[in-house]
Amino acid sequence: MAGFAQRAGRLGRMIGALAPIAFAPAAAVAGAWTEPQGQGLMIATLWGWAGAGAPWGGNPAVGQNRADLQTFAEYGLNDQWTLFGQMAVERYKLSPPAPSFYAGLDYSDLGLRAKLWASGPWIVSSEATLFLPGAWSPASPAQAGNTGGAAEARMLAGSSFAIGPEPGFLDLELGYRVRTAGPPGEWHADVTAGLKPAPGVLVMLQDFTTVSMPSTNRSFPAWRQSVLQASLVVPLAEKWSLQVGCFATLVATKTNTERGGALAIWRTF
Repeated sequence: MAGFAQRAGRLGRMIGALAPIAFAPAAAVAGAWTEPQGQGLMIATLWGWAGAGAPWGGNPAVGQNRADLQTFAEYGLNDQWTLFGQMAVERYKLSPPAPSFYAGLDYSDLGLRAKLWASGPWIVSSEATLFLPGAWSPASPAQAGNTGGAAEARMLAGSSFAIGPEPGFLDLELGYRVRTAGPPGEWHADVTAGLKPAPGVLVMLQDFTTVSMPSTNRSFPAWRQSVLQASLVVPLAEKWSLQVGCFATLVATKTNTERGGALAIWRTF
């Protein structure tokens, strides 16, 4: 359950960073890019997935389903710095033999992205993010692992390219997240490739991998997860776009699997 909560926040920020490609006639942009001064965007995203917790320690797998409604925004303070943040509400249910239910706030985060270097099609930037939990009861299985604050530092590198007349981009990210209230710290490696086959249309393929640090806590053992997502973004009107995506877990070690989809509305300003 923790894996999705953490990945959803990262993906929300990635979607936000990629949004300008749907409208900009210039080179493609991705997560490493900063917003121009005085410009930004807001995104509302609805997620849903079903899966099962990994059976270990002799325990049977627990069926799970979850839905999140998230609002993300980012704003260019200047061409060097971009401020971003996100809030979300979630509905999370675990089935027997360990039934539990939570409906309430998910993590909220606030972060700052800085452009460090840019040359030709390449750009390198860094991010720092603080995460505030919405869950409050560590004794509840549906909230366990998500009641503690967290902080993350991340390096990002991106490059634009073209396949014939079609612009595209590649975005590479590596981050480390310090967690509290039980779960071990985590390394995050995200890869995004995008292509713009028509004006205002964006196709994305993304991989999100999380590898935790070793842990001696039986309630929160070391875990690993890789999730693959495919998305299509199409324009709706001036400054508005629609994203439709689906995702599935490729690797799950001592964490849950996920099969689901996402729907998002983007608004640039």
